[in-house]
Amino acid sequence: MHRLPFLALLVLVPAGAEPGPTGKEPAPAMEKLPATPKPNVCCGYPLGEFRLTFYWIATEAAHLMEDSETLLFTQRGFPIGTFPQKFVDEVTLEGTAMLADGRVLNYDGRCRWGTGRCFDTLGRRQPHGRGVQGRTLVPFRSVAVDPRVIPIGEAVYVPELDGIELPDGSFHDGCVRADDQGGGIKERKMDFFVASYEDFGWIADRLWWRMKASPHVEEPKCGYLVEP
Repeated sequence: MHRLPFLALLVLVPAGAEPGPTGKEPAPAMEKLPATPKPNVCCGYPLGEFRLTFYWIATEAAHLMEDSETLLFTQRGFPIGTFPQKFVDEVTLEGTAMLADGRVLNYDGRCRWGTGRCFDTLGRRQPHGRGVQGRTLVPFRSVAVDPRVIPIGEAVYVPELDGIELPDGSFHDGCVRADDQGGGIKERKMDFFVASYEDFGWIADRLWWRMKASPHVEEPKCGYLVEP
């Protein structure tokens, strides 16, 4: 019986190439890409969609034709003056009011005097009112938030406000600061402080009455608002 000669099958593999999955075909050489840093394309950290509302400075002048029947007190029990009840309700809601004599009246929380809600008059350093922690309110810059969602003092970027024309002809850069809070400001709600009811209408018109905001925190462009 004759044995058939053993035939060896040679596979030529080019130098530098790895065998493919079958061991018969060379796998293509993989070219390494140069390492590049990831671009920063985001505006800080988004917090999702919020409901956008507004508050402003009430004025006693708008109620001068009404009877002054409600006596207001400070937290220490000192009387401030007697005012129309509708005006008292308004300043309690808005938080700040301009009195007819030029004083700035600020809501100061519940107490045991008069109506059970006390107020304070502010000096010239806080001409637009005072928020929480004694923070000075600034129209078109201060917002009221829920501190459980956005910490007080936090600088916040609101894309919807970026580029909006303000009543003085300037344009907003979208940067605001959490200077205030309120009983009705819960969870995903942001209250934007403006100087007057007329200013509210001005901004709302330019937002096309789309009262939504998508705030971002830790946005570098708003870092100038963070207080040391």
